[in-house]
Amino acid sequence: MRLSTYLIAIPVVAVAAVLAVANRGAVRFSLDPFSATHPALAVEMPLWLLLFLALIAGILLGWLVALAGRRRS
Repeated sequence: MRLSTYLIAIPVVAVAAVLAVANRGAVRFSLDPFSATHPALAVEMPLWLLLFLALIAGILLGWLVALAGRRRS
């Protein structure tokens, strides 16, 4: 691996670790916009996990869009 990779990866991992430690509390992720008290679909998870899952989903979606754009050319 290149030195520039380490210079970027180490701070990113450090920030992610601090984020995970600071946000250990559980939050409710709900996909029901009509009922806040009794949602039809809700999951409770730590906030850091929700943020990391959103980051991973964004990376995968971006990769798929880039792959689809490359196939069209």
